[in-house]
Amino acid sequence: MELKKLKVVTTRMAGYTGVLGPVRFTDGVSDEYLPRHIRDRMAASMEFLEIDQDGNEEPAGAQNRLLREYKERAPQVPDLKRQTAAEKAAEIASNQVVNAKVPAIETRESLEAIAEKSGIKGLREIGNKWSVKHRSIPTLIEMILDAQEKAVSKRTQKDAPVVETPAVVEEKVDQAEDSTIDPAVAAEALRLEAEAKAEADAFAAAEALKAAAATGDLAAAITAETAE
Repeated sequence: MELKKLKVVTTRMAGYTGVLGPVRFTDGVSDEYLPRHIRDRMAASMEFLEIDQDGNEEPAGAQNRLLREYKERAPQVPDLKRQTAAEKAAEIASNQVVNAKVPAIETRESLEAIAEKSGIKGLREIGNKWSVKHRSIPTLIEMILDAQEKAVSKRTQKDAPVVETPAVVEEKVDQAEDSTIDPAVAAEALRLEAEAKAEADAFAAAEALKAAAATGDLAAAITAETAE
């Protein structure tokens, strides 16, 4: 068991010289190195520091020792880091390259060189990548070139940004109303106006007759009606 000294750190006892329990202190530090059970018992009632033989200091007491041991045993888990937008875009681009699996593009010259070096067998290996087969070297070269051209064209169209054509909005212009009035409509309006005036005059005459009869001046009322 490792022996350590105790150092008083309680403010009112700092630099104490004398005896505390079974231990003698000089200038706040125990004269002897003490076993752990004594250090723990004394640290339960006062605040001490433990000093090892190399002069290293650390808080004394069972509770402090348990905390230190827990930190030493606990696995160090790195902090989680949120992926940035640039990193996400790079990851997507990398996955697209890996998943594309597009065979290498050959030129006519390179295909002719392969045919000259490896014959139809070498061309068939390349043709298999483009799913084309033929027994004739010239025909197979043309088929490979054609397949490559179609693949490149298709990929270019796929990767090209989609350009939306703006919709053309036709503005509707309200036509001005024709101010010309139909003669037939005008004549009908005049007729209705005349009928309304005649009805109003007849109603006024009837009301006048009723008023005259009520006042006893019936003769005047009849005379007025006859005059009209």
